[in-house]
Parts: sequence; C-alpha cells; structure tokens
Amino acid sequence: MQYKIVILFAITLFCIGLTELQAQTVKDIDGDIYKTVTIGTQVWMAENLKTTKYSNGDSIGTTTPATLDITTEKTPKYRWSYGGEESNVAKYGRLYTWYAATDSRNVCPTGWHVPTDAEWTTLTNYLTNNGYGYKACIFN
Repeated sequence: MQYKIVILFAITLFCIGLTELQAQTVKDIDGDIYKTVTIGTQVWMAENLKTTKYSNGDSIGTTTPATLDITTEKTPKYRWSYGGEESNVAKYGRLYTWYAATDSRNVCPTGWHVPTDAEWTTLTNYLTNNGYGYKACIFN
C-alpha cells in the first residue's frame, strides 16, 4: 500500500527586490505600503506581507473559519490573518500556504519576489560575516 503525505504549513513572507530599486518603501496591489531595508547588496521588505491579491489582481483565497481542515487538498492556495483576527494584519502581516507563496501570479509586489534559497544564504552569510550571525555569539 502506498501513502501520500501532504504537508501543509503557513508561512509569513518577506519579499526581496532588485538592488537597483533601492526604494525605502514599496506598495502592493492592495495599496499596503511596506518599509524596506538594504542589507549588504540586497533590498528586503522590513515588514511581513499583508496582501490579499496576487500581483495580477487575482484574489488569494482564504478559508472560513481560518482553522478549516485543508489537508486533503492537493495544492491549497490560501492566506489568513494571524489567529484568524483581521486586527492582527497590521502588526503581523498575513500567513500564506507555500502554494500561494510560489504561485506564478506572484504574491509579492511588482518587481519583488519570494526569496530563493540562494538569496537567503546570501543574507545569512552577510549577517554572519558582519557580526550578526550565530558564529559571532560568545557564551560564557
């Protein structure tokens, strides 16, 4: 007998933009404005993503209630507010399934994208090499 295991998890997203942008803010399709920060050679959003739409204007679905069991779905594309409370969006952003985050319609603002593994590695290497990583900690 074969079993298929579907692992679902929700993630908060930071998006990365082109270094040429050097923007101090970026706006998503919903009109939400995010602060950005340049770290090394990369420009990152300094806030969690809040959008309810892909960059092309298509809506990203959600479930009601937020705790609805979607484990039987093969490619669930949803977003939620933390704890199912819309009042949490301003502070925490939204949670997205991996399928929503990697959809070709792009969940990030135009010109931005979900960081690749290589981009995360560049960030962590920069931070570590400049005294912000775990290797810089000294425990007594």
